[in-house]
Order: sequence, then structure tokens, then C-alpha cells
Amino acid sequence: MKQMKNVFLLTLLSTFLGHAQKKKVLLIGIDGLQLAQIAKATTPNFDAFTIKRGFCGGIHNTVSQQVTSSGPSWMTILTGVWADKHNVISNSQAQISKANSVFQYINAVKPNLYTTSIAHWRTINLLLYKDMYKVNFAAQGAGDAYCTDLAIEQIKHKAADFVFVHLDEIDHAGHSKGFGKAYTEAIVAVDKHIGQLVKAVSKREKKYNEDWLILLVTDHGRDPKEGKNHGGFSISEKTIFIGMNKKGNAFFNSINNVKPLQSLQELEKNAIPQTAVVPTILDYVDIPIKKEWQLEGGSLLD
Repeated sequence: MKQMKNVFLLTLLSTFLGHAQKKKVLLIGIDGLQLAQIAKATTPNFDAFTIKRGFCGGIHNTVSQQVTSSGPSWMTILTGVWADKHNVISNSQAQISKANSVFQYINAVKPNLYTTSIAHWRTINLLLYKDMYKVNFAAQGAGDAYCTDLAIEQIKHKAADFVFVHLDEIDHAGHSKGFGKAYTEAIVAVDKHIGQLVKAVSKREKKYNEDWLILLVTDHGRDPKEGKNHGGFSISEKTIFIGMNKKGNAFFNSINNVKPLQSLQELEKNAIPQTAVVPTILDYVDIPIKKEWQLEGGSLLD
């Protein structure tokens, strides 16, 4: 009888493991979107996420301080370290990140996972030139709608395990017009793209028993006066956001988006560092984070 019970339990365990949900990640990068401006637009798809205030630009007045520009910021998002380690200090294409990216970490530990990098702003993939050889599919230089369609294709038909898709038209609107009608319209357009991506993920979850972490992140804020520029160290320019479709850990949930901030030091103590994105992704796909990687943020998951 005892032997039969053991066989039964082993069978149950085997069945459970065989039907365990496969964990996958979609990282949606939204260039130049000021957190406070989201509320000014109709955004049902943004609103479905838990969005928390974060910061870019490194730690002020330390060796990690970096300009609040797209090149350094996207490298921090995708490597988990500040510019003193990845060495990308501007938007120039004449640079290559010295730090390993999330693509490299995934490939080294779980080479069978299928990864994708789709960037409207082509410089992102160029700055990660050495790691693009580790990616199963990469594309760059097209508009937001086309990038969204490519990402959906990878999700639906290539069964990708990690998808990074970068959308840039909000940043274009900001540089051209600043805050206002065009900027708000660009937010609404990106919200629709997010809805399309979430729909593709939801279909896979139901059909293939998958469990997706979806992250939303922006690279930098904008100047507080007009919203046309960035690069400096104002609270507005350093303020970003990180959104998740999962509950998140105590630190993530403790962030108060509406708490008034009087200094950069307050921002850095009361917001999520941009460096948290890579550890969160690795944690979700069960890749143990090694001390020698020297990642500068922690996972936002329990």
C-alpha cells in the first residue's frame, strides 16, 4: 500500500511539473514619457498596470552620476548598472557598452531561451553591438506601429521568451512640441500599442499555459518648464517610472508617487532606481544573480 501511495505521489508531482506555467517577459520601453503626463491622457492600458516612480541619472554627485539622455539611460535599463560601469555617456553611436546586458545574462545561463530586441531608436541595438550576436531576433530603425507589429509577431509565432520593444514617438513629440496636445496624443497612441501587445501576451497565456511578466519603463524625464529637453539633473528630468502587471515586492509597493520631493536626494530615496529592471527580469525567469555581476539594483518581485 505504501509503495502504491509513493507511486501515486510521484505521478502527481510529475503531472504538476509537466504542466507548470512557463515564465516569459515582455519589456516595453517608452522613450521620454514624463510620469506626471500620463494622467492627462486617456490611457486604459497604462491604467491596468501598477506604475511606480523611479529615477534615472545615477546617484547625484557620485561616480555613478550620468546625464539624463537616452543612450546612458537605455544602457542602464538593459545592463543593470550605471554609466561608470557600462561607459555609455552620451547618445553617440561611437560607443559600445562595456557591461553585459540582460541578453548576455540570459544567453549564458539559459541559452535555449529565445530573445528579441526591437528598437525604434536604432542606437540602442548599436550600443549593445557585442550582445546582439546573442539575440535570436533584432530589428531597429522603424516607427512605433511597425515595432509593435514585429514584437507581436515574435510573441505569437516565434514563442519568444524575452521580448524588448522600444517605442520612441512620445519623445519625438516632446522634442518637437513640448508638453501639450501633440505630446498627449502620442501618449494615447502608445497606450493603444501597449493594448495590442498585452492582448498578444494574453492569448499565449491562455493557449500555451504561459505566465508573462510585463514591464513598462521610460528612460528619462523632461525639463519641468516646457518638456522639450532633457539631459540635466532637475527632479523632473531624473524622474522616470517602472510599471508591472505583477503585484511586486514590499519595496515596489511602498513607493508613493504623489509624495512631494524637494531634492534629488529625496527622489533617490523615494523612487526605484533604473537599475532594478535587469534583476527583476532575471529573477522572474529563474536566473540566479551572481555577486560578481555587480548589478546595482534589486528585483522588484518577492
